[in-house]
Amino acid sequence: MIYYGITAIRWNNEHTEVESCMVHALDPLERGFALQEGQPMWYTDVVSLIASGDQILVMERNTEGEYVPRETVWVRAGNDDYLESAPENALFELPGF
Repeated sequence: MIYYGITAIRWNNEHTEVESCMVHALDPLERGFALQEGQPMWYTDVVSLIASGDQILVMERNTEGEYVPRETVWVRAGNDDYLESAPENALFELPGF
């Protein structure tokens, strides 16, 4: 399993679904993670990562300015697959890019 973190999102034109994400590979540390350089990914590519068994985390800055994991991103199945996080939908609170 590979860990990835999302630090920003881009909404679709209707502002109803996440269209793409800024995704970073995460290097596990003794306490937390180190973020690699981020790259934009379509939501469908993020869905594929999750489907292959990788774990995607919502990463937020703490008061010291460090990124820390907040929630796990998962796929809500339907006619199309949608990205969500739980329990607080922190994914939707991330800044845009």
